[in-house]
Amino acid sequence: MKLTANRWAQWLVYGDHYSLQLEDDGLLLESRHHRQYIPFSAWDGQLTVSRGLLWGTISLTGYTDEGDPLPFEVFGLPWEHAQQAGQTIYRHYQAYIARYQKRLEKIQSSLLAEFNALVNAPGYARIAQLRSARQTVVNKLEGEGIPASFLANLDESLATTLAPVLQADSSWLKARNQQWQAAMLNQWQTWFDTIESSPLNAGQREAVLTDESHTLVVAGPGSGKTSVLVARAAYLIESGQAKPEQLLLLAFGRDAAEELKTRIKTKTGHEVNVTTFHGFARQQLADHQGQAPVISPLASDETAKAAWLTQTLAEQWQQPTTRKRWDKLHQQQTLPLNDNAELTACAHDTRLHTWVWSRLSRVIQANATKRALTDKLASFEEQAALKDELAVIWPLYQAYKQALKADNAVDFDSLIAQATKLFQQRKFVTPIQFVMVDEYQDISPARLAMIEALCHGKADTESQVPRASLFAVGDDWQAIYRFAGADVGLTTEFAQRFGDSEICWLTTCYRYPSTLGNVAQQFIEKNPKQLSKQLDYARDKTSAKTPKAIKVITNDKVEKTLASLAKKHAKAEKAVSVMLLGRTHAIRPDALESWQEAYPSLTLRYTTAHASKGQEAHYVFILGLDEGVFPAKPRSLSLGEALLGKNEEPIEHAEERRLFYVALTRAQKQVWLVHQKGHASPFVEELKGYL
Repeated sequence: MKLTANRWAQWLVYGDHYSLQLEDDGLLLESRHHRQYIPFSAWDGQLTVSRGLLWGTISLTGYTDEGDPLPFEVFGLPWEHAQQAGQTIYRHYQAYIARYQKRLEKIQSSLLAEFNALVNAPGYARIAQLRSARQTVVNKLEGEGIPASFLANLDESLATTLAPVLQADSSWLKARNQQWQAAMLNQWQTWFDTIESSPLNAGQREAVLTDESHTLVVAGPGSGKTSVLVARAAYLIESGQAKPEQLLLLAFGRDAAEELKTRIKTKTGHEVNVTTFHGFARQQLADHQGQAPVISPLASDETAKAAWLTQTLAEQWQQPTTRKRWDKLHQQQTLPLNDNAELTACAHDTRLHTWVWSRLSRVIQANATKRALTDKLASFEEQAALKDELAVIWPLYQAYKQALKADNAVDFDSLIAQATKLFQQRKFVTPIQFVMVDEYQDISPARLAMIEALCHGKADTESQVPRASLFAVGDDWQAIYRFAGADVGLTTEFAQRFGDSEICWLTTCYRYPSTLGNVAQQFIEKNPKQLSKQLDYARDKTSAKTPKAIKVITNDKVEKTLASLAKKHAKAEKAVSVMLLGRTHAIRPDALESWQEAYPSLTLRYTTAHASKGQEAHYVFILGLDEGVFPAKPRSLSLGEALLGKNEEPIEHAEERRLFYVALTRAQKQVWLVHQKGHASPFVEELKGYL
């Protein structure tokens, strides 16, 4: 059937539609300039025939693939024929609907089964599962020639039921998971109350039950992150969601790994693979190659490294070209060299070794060609000086690589790189389904690349379904290892990096009171590129007393303050812990041992702010808070720092601020900020405004 306006009417409507033709599965509309096809699957069957002075008009609304309405009108049609055409089109459309309803009946039960399988899944439903369910439903519909957008026309009730899946509605999935979590919290309440020495709080329980493909648990100081890792491992095993061999926990240090391993074994009775990044890489390479890689003494033995540096420097300085490069660099910047001694006599100097290794280690970590490194340095204003540093370091790098090759050995960076390549190639089968990472804020791009290679592969990229999930626990406010290659952006941009992600928050602090926490939080939140969170303090709920937790004193008042503390706790059953912190080891008080003898009711220990991470004490003294000391005095850009890339954080001393925050939050009761009279650090001056 075709209905067309006469020539006079066509001339009058000009650019509008003036012809309508009924096809088997749709309507064909024509105007003077184009043709428009409206399939029945993109129409709801509604059609209006209206009468004008001379002719009739047929109006209808089609829909785009996105479901947006698209109105059409056909003008200049003979009125009697237009009425008949409307009725014919409607009957034809109803017959079309009936045919497709029969097709839908054949697959309706399987569509509902797919939906119900997701709703009733025996665990946390991931975004990847929702996406997979959507694809299955769409495939089933298309197999019968039914566009997903047409489903509501065939069965409105079914379309409403399946809408969350067809729209991949993440808010619906979140609500579904919250219902599941509520049921699990009730079912496992006693278990959550007893798995650790103290019952887990609401935030900890939610984190344990969250199992997205990529989950970040942001854990403030003293918020019980280790308890979450232990409880999650135990829950996965005891709920039957994982076997022990399917779990992998990665920590940055051996002590942390051993603590986690022991606690999980105690709670579950099972051995779980808890190791360091390097330990895991070595395990996997050993399993694949039949023997463990040999770790070079240059990576594992400081004495061997020092001996190699001494010998290599002395040998290279015998070469005139290399000697000239060093002389040129020494003229440009003050190197740790004795100007009154022969250059070769300085080869053993530990200060020089530190200078060299801080740059050589970055070149080793970069694992790139000299041209690539030179190109990276070109973006810095100091590129000329940086290239001169690279000129003296590059021969040492070549000698280092040759030494490893001669010993058929690897260093720790090579371990990570080789394991990453192994995982990317998928030349082995692993049972690992759940990867958990402690202190995630300290992760480097190389370590994360290894994790991503383990969790994902080429086959996984196509389906977007990871082979193993990533559960990361950390705190960007405590990211203090940029100098070692860590990138805080991998934490702050977690959600952007991993589309299928969820972020949980551990915000209840058990270590210190709000009088300390509120000041520390005001200080650390000055950086807008960090994750924002509001901590609350459990100790405020157990004690009505909230004494002033932060005090500022000068160096000459430290001993007097220690004596007062010792007197206050003279009758304590156990010695009270006191941690003295400094920016470097050079700040360590010479009188520390004599103070310990004089005040036996106190347990005194000194450590650096970096080394204090993860530790705590009743009282803390942060020493050396002098101008130019903490925060450290800005230095000229070095090769090692440049190879880490430009620091894009919009606040001065961003890393030093986080280090100071770590130092502040080691105390359970009180902190003293210690500075030299008249030379207080800007950090001290800033905190005075909060006290």
